[in-house]
Amino acid sequence: MLSLHPQPGKLRYANNLLPTKAGGLATRPAAAQVVSGDIAAAAPWGNRVLLEKLGRIRLWDGLTETDIAPAGRGLQATPFQALTAAGAREERLYVADGVNPLWYVARVSGAVGRYDIANKVKDASGVAYPLPIAHACATWRGRLWTDADRPNRAQHCQFDDPDYWDPLWTPEYQGEDAERVIALAAHGKMLAVGMSQSVWATTGDSHYNWQRDPLAGYGAAGPAALASVLIGENDQRLYWASTFGVHQSGVDAPLSDDIREAFAAAPYPCEVAIDRRRRLLLALVVGRLFVMHLDKPGLWGEITGHNVRGLLQLDDYCGWYGADGAWLLGARDVPDRRLDGTPSNFTSLYDTWEDIPNPDGGGRALLRRPRFTLNGSARGNVTYTATADAGVNRFSSTASLADETPQKWADAIAGLDGEPWPTAPVRREFAPYLAGTKFRHQLEAPCYMEVLKFDPDYHVGGKEE
Repeated sequence: MLSLHPQPGKLRYANNLLPTKAGGLATRPAAAQVVSGDIAAAAPWGNRVLLEKLGRIRLWDGLTETDIAPAGRGLQATPFQALTAAGAREERLYVADGVNPLWYVARVSGAVGRYDIANKVKDASGVAYPLPIAHACATWRGRLWTDADRPNRAQHCQFDDPDYWDPLWTPEYQGEDAERVIALAAHGKMLAVGMSQSVWATTGDSHYNWQRDPLAGYGAAGPAALASVLIGENDQRLYWASTFGVHQSGVDAPLSDDIREAFAAAPYPCEVAIDRRRRLLLALVVGRLFVMHLDKPGLWGEITGHNVRGLLQLDDYCGWYGADGAWLLGARDVPDRRLDGTPSNFTSLYDTWEDIPNPDGGGRALLRRPRFTLNGSARGNVTYTATADAGVNRFSSTASLADETPQKWADAIAGLDGEPWPTAPVRREFAPYLAGTKFRHQLEAPCYMEVLKFDPDYHVGGKEE
């Protein structure tokens, strides 16, 4: 698995390789571009996306883009079904843009538009109490939640009434130091509140009995740094990114020790998202997109080849956006595909840290016949490269990844067809016979590859390891 610092048995590069439930590494699914252009910010709405392009907020509904409003200083959003008449509800997306109070997008009389909240709560003179500028928002317990005018408080509306905002309904979150609300996320029976230096839990049923308890002493590293997922019937997990690493509720140590160097830079907004279909956690850290399997905490791979600015967690898909549009993960064993249908091939790279198999016996060793257990596509080959002593000695050879060509299938998106899949695992053995002190091993494939096991065979001064 990927490690950003030298560790025996770990990889210095795991490009486009993601951890699997079985404990191996497998080529990531292909990505399909669904929106083109430079996207500065984005927020999901079911399987639609609200996005910022060229200073405007637009709604992508799966087919077309509709202009909505001028862009603000950020873009966070939460869905809410507002009661409009007896038994009738209107689907809305409430938006926090860092410039205005909470506002919403809705389809009225067939047209999608922007609408403001008119607060029903008024002062003695009949003037509505103003709503705070919104930077974060969430829907929980039938209420909209947002950050309040006071930085360490959250504010919410009345139950099932998004136009009723009492300024007294502002739970306070305060540790030893002054903090501010950074992120909000519904997490089962509690509301997770990401502060600048801690994470808090709000429980209860109404403003009469809200309870506030600290969850962790690591804060949220951005407004999209919290993600909640239901794994099993009684396994609701909260993940978040802080400036120190990636964390899970109920787990003391960060999950990101192997990639801790990525968090060594100056504070920078980080994001996390859950791919529920594949049980993956995506973590965007200073422009790098790391991926962890939910069943293998602490083991990481990385998606490369895309300039990622932010993450997208839709109802059915997961992906990212950036200067090159919005992309969603789709089918396996096919190229990335642009909106116009143009394919873009990518490679998977398995690259180990240097191995010193004979540190005490004079240093020298002979790499004889390394063996791999692999699984992969019938449409391409893998290239194995071994180097000794920083490239002084080098060996390279290719091998197939499959011994059969089964029928086609794919977990397709937008009609993409996968190549022949699945195939049975294969054993591949190479004969480099390289002598040296330090050894490095690489596997590179332009198609689907799964690395199940690696067994290097060294001869060390008459002693085999």
